[in-house]
Amino acid sequence: MKISALVLLLLSMSGCVTNSMTGRSQLILVSESAAITKSSKLYESMIDSYDKNSKISSDPIVNERVQKITNRLVERAVLYRPDSQKWQWQVNVIESEDVNAFCMAGGKMAIYTGLLDKVNPTDDELAQVMGHEISHALANHTAEKMSVDILTKIAVATVTVAVAASDRSGSSQQRSNNQRIVQDAAVLAGAAFVTLPNSRGAENEADKLGIELAAQAGYNPEAAVTLWQKMMDTTGSKGKGDFFSTHPSPPNRIESLQALQEPMKKIYEARAPLYVDYKPTYQYVRTARDSADFSSSNVRVITEGSSLAELSTVDSTQAMAFYSPDYESFLQGALELTCKTCSLKFYMNQSDLKKLYDKQDWRELVQTVIKTGYEFDLSYYYLAVAAKGLGLIEPSKVYFRRAKNLSESLEFTCSNAKIIKCNGIDVAAVADEALK
Repeated sequence: MKISALVLLLLSMSGCVTNSMTGRSQLILVSESAAITKSSKLYESMIDSYDKNSKISSDPIVNERVQKITNRLVERAVLYRPDSQKWQWQVNVIESEDVNAFCMAGGKMAIYTGLLDKVNPTDDELAQVMGHEISHALANHTAEKMSVDILTKIAVATVTVAVAASDRSGSSQQRSNNQRIVQDAAVLAGAAFVTLPNSRGAENEADKLGIELAAQAGYNPEAAVTLWQKMMDTTGSKGKGDFFSTHPSPPNRIESLQALQEPMKKIYEARAPLYVDYKPTYQYVRTARDSADFSSSNVRVITEGSSLAELSTVDSTQAMAFYSPDYESFLQGALELTCKTCSLKFYMNQSDLKKLYDKQDWRELVQTVIKTGYEFDLSYYYLAVAAKGLGLIEPSKVYFRRAKNLSESLEFTCSNAKIIKCNGIDVAAVADEALK
């Protein structure tokens, strides 16, 4: 049993990676490419089955509406993740009473007529639904929940085998069956991305990026609030308690989305005028039945080995990308790192911080520093260079000044640290030069 526990611990530790979009550590035992392959096969099978049962919408008005909204969202989504251009994005409207929608890994989407009919969303509200679902794919939540499912199945199987092995009265056939359970655990997790809900943390991430994607695509962020008010009325779920649920309860969700209104409104007001006479540059999103005015001449399909389109990407100083008060404080030059006992945590993230610094991945560098929270001269140095790299000159000076002050303290300087290295950086000298 001790060995089994150790194996599970090592598996979970070795499978933890930091998501480049969210800055959150995820358990990833299944690669994103594997999740995309599995999703594509399952999606194709599902759509084929619905089609044979005449459950794929043939209403051209509904199909065109859903396609246009999702295409606008995907046009902005690929600016956050340029590699997602090569996904074969697809959306279909399924005739079902379910109030639901989903987006699998690789951009395979569907929305049920139950949501369209019962909730009756405006275009802005429908954009919030699909933006949320697209965000699950962008943040690699499919591979994450598949990995959690695999680890859970392995845990159950391992304990089963351990208990059986301790029982000398068990037959050889029983022991063989237990071994087979362990071997088949990963296979049994194959449909996890459909049958399992996302974690509460993943749902919160999808809410935050979803409302931003919608604002970037010219859809009013106020619709995120009205959508969930409608969802509450439709489903009758008004309770605030969400301890036993992986999804935030509607009232809690509404509170979180209301807190995002001010920064999202700024994005929306800047972007909305661009969509008055909107014509898509590319058709990223296909349907099983493309609308009558669909043009195949500008369909964006990237085959394996061909280059991605040159994209300007989202302006990193304008995009919130999982808006948080801490990141907003950073942009204003007001971020305070307050943990004085996080040296080990900083040390554990030291190599990642150095890689991000070398790559000039300023957004991810800031997110990692915020996550660590260590009051340290090198922490503020990283914030300073990131701010400067993002064009935030005055905030960068604030952080350089703070880094210089801490470098003069024996307790909070890398030059006096036992296990943390300065990596060849003379914090005081660089700060002095930057503050001239």
